[in-house]
Amino acid sequence: MKRPVVYIFLCIYLLSFTEVRQVLKIPNFVEHYISHKITNSSTSMFSFIKMHYLDDHVVDADYHQDMKLPFKTHETNTFVANPLTIPENFGFNINLPKLFREKALIFSYNPNYASNPLASIFRPPILI
Repeated sequence: MKRPVVYIFLCIYLLSFTEVRQVLKIPNFVEHYISHKITNSSTSMFSFIKMHYLDDHVVDADYHQDMKLPFKTHETNTFVANPLTIPENFGFNINLPKLFREKALIFSYNPNYASNPLASIFRPPILI
């Protein structure tokens, strides 16, 4: 059950917030190329792409069909949430049980304390 839900959410995200939506316009690209190929049989795929994407765009009879091609227009779907008032303190208050609360550590440093009796063997020599 998890996998179909993940796929649904992934599709919703990709189709609404990214340019993957342009891939859905590929049938328009093929249809428009075929119509150009019918009107002019010498039109190649490279000349079609050059005419529609690389050259300066001219408003002509099929301008509306040209704008339906993939990556020809880009939609900006942005959502900005701007609150009018900023909260003074932004924090979370979590009440933890006593088992998980940190204990105050009492730590004092004593230079004469050696944690390992063999530690004196593995130290540099002391000049007297």
